[in-house]
Amino acid sequence: MANSFEEADQLFAECKFHAAYELLSRKYSTDTGYETVWRLCRVIYSITRELAVDEKKSKELEAFIYEGFEYAKQGLALQPQTASAHKYYGIFLAEKTGIEGLKERVLQLSTILRHLRQATELDESDPFAWFVLGRFYHKLAGLAWFQKKMIHTFTNDIPDATYEDALRYFERAETIRAKFFPLNHLMLGETYIALKNPKKARPFLELAANQPEPRTADDREAQREAKALLKKL
Repeated sequence: MANSFEEADQLFAECKFHAAYELLSRKYSTDTGYETVWRLCRVIYSITRELAVDEKKSKELEAFIYEGFEYAKQGLALQPQTASAHKYYGIFLAEKTGIEGLKERVLQLSTILRHLRQATELDESDPFAWFVLGRFYHKLAGLAWFQKKMIHTFTNDIPDATYEDALRYFERAETIRAKFFPLNHLMLGETYIALKNPKKARPFLELAANQPEPRTADDREAQREAKALLKKL
C-alpha cells in the first residue's frame, strides 16, 4: 500500500498527473481511506488546471471538478481536523460553484473562505494553502463597486477583502518556502501593482517571467502573464 502512494507521489512530482490519477483511482477501488482520497484531490486539481486552458475540454474539466468535489467531501468527513481536507474542500467548492453560476458562487463565498482559513490555521506550514487564501482575497478585492452591489442582491454575507490582505498571505507563502510556485510570484507582482508599487512588483514578475523550464499550465500562465505585465511597467 505504501509503495502505491510513493509511486503516486513520484508521478505527481514529475507532473505526470493523469498517470498518478489512474494509479490512485485503482487504489481507491480497494482503499477508500484518507491517504488515497487527499491524493486524488491533489492530482485532480492539477488536472483541472491543465484542462482549464483548453476551451474544447470544458466538459472534461467540469467532470473532473465534480469528481474532485466528491472526493473532497469524503476527505472532510474522514478527517475533519486535517488541514488538507479543508484546503481541498474549499478549493473544489469554489471550482464547483464557479460552474453553477454567480448566485451559487456568491452564496458559498463565506463557506469557501471558512475552509481556506481553517486549512491555514490547522497547518501554518503549507505555502500552497496560504497562496490559495491570498488568491481568494485578491479576487474579492478586485471586484468593481457594481459587482459588489450585484452580489449584495443575493447576500450580505460577503467577506471584507483588501489587496493588503492578499499581499500578506502571498508573502506568508513565500516566507515559508521561497520560490515554491511561480504563480505566487505572479500574484505578488499583480498585488503590488494594484497597490501602486511597481518597484516592488518588478522582481517578483521577473522571477515568474524568467523560469528556465515551466512544467505545468500554472507555470506557463505565470510566465506569460508576468512577461505581459513587465512590458507595461
